[in-house]
Amino acid sequence: MSAMTSIIEQYNKEVDALPEIHSRGGGAARNASGLVYENLIKRTCIFSNLDPKKNDYFRTKEINGKSLRTLQVDWHVYNDGKLTKLVESKTYLDRCYLERAVTDFIKLNQSPDVPDDAEYCIFAGQNACADDAIEYYKEYFKHETGKELTIFFVNPQRKRSSTRPIYKEEYRSDFVLDKGVYNEFMEWLNN
Repeated sequence: MSAMTSIIEQYNKEVDALPEIHSRGGGAARNASGLVYENLIKRTCIFSNLDPKKNDYFRTKEINGKSLRTLQVDWHVYNDGKLTKLVESKTYLDRCYLERAVTDFIKLNQSPDVPDDAEYCIFAGQNACADDAIEYYKEYFKHETGKELTIFFVNPQRKRSSTRPIYKEEYRSDFVLDKGVYNEFMEWLNN
C-alpha cells in the first residue's frame, strides 16, 4: 500500500469514527470533526517532505514600538526550513470563520516574521458561505495583500447542509475525499 493510500484510508477511518464520538456529545465531538481535516493536512505535508507546525506564533507588525507574538493559523508549512504556506482548516467554512481566517492571514502577511512570498489557503470539507461572501473576502484579501487566497473544498458535497452533518452515518458519502480537489491541494502545497 502506498503512503498516499494510507493517508486517505486514515482520513476515512477518522470520519467513520465520528458517529460514535458524537454519540457521547460535548466539545470532544466537535473537536474530533475538525481534527479529521487538520490531521489530513498534516499527513499530506509530511508525505510531501514538508514540515507542518502548529502553535507556531509570529509577531504582529509593530505599531508605536509595540507588537505581540500572537499570530497563527492551523498549519504553518515549511519547506527546507523556510515558511512557504499558511493553511487554515475547517470542517465547514461559514462566513464568520472565513472573515476571521482572512483577517488572520492579512495580519500574518504584515508580520515581519512571515516571508513576503508566503502563500495562504483555506482547506475545508464543505462550504457554508454564500458565494458573494467568498468572492468578497477573496477580493478583500487581495486588496489588502496583493495576493490570491486559495480555498479548497475537499468533499464532493461542497455545500453544507445542517441536516446532513459529518457525524451521521447515513450521510457518510457526502464526506468522502474528492481526490481531484485533494490533488489540487497537494500541487498547491508543493509549488
